[in-house]
Amino acid sequence: MAARRKKAVTIFVAAVVLVVSIIFGYYWWLFGSPDWYRHGPKSIVVSGKRFELKGPVPKSRGPVECLARKSIALTGLEYCRVDPPEASMAALFWYDGEVYTFNIQDPR
Repeated sequence: MAARRKKAVTIFVAAVVLVVSIIFGYYWWLFGSPDWYRHGPKSIVVSGKRFELKGPVPKSRGPVECLARKSIALTGLEYCRVDPPEASMAALFWYDGEVYTFNIQDPR
């Protein structure tokens, strides 16, 4: 019985490590950097294209006016196109309330 339990624990730990690695890898790919959780994103992948982020936007600029917010899969984050006159600009709403902007018409 002890050998069976040890094997089950080993398989469970391996599965947890694998899942955590996949999730962290997804976020690394999505935000373009392994230190996104400390320093914010460097870039973002939207619809299969990577965009360089500018930001965060200073709070003194006021609220960002959006046309329609869209969610980013598995992250809980949202982005939107900014209301004209800056129609090529999009905004990413980060976890800590910061807003990052990027040019939606200029993928890298």
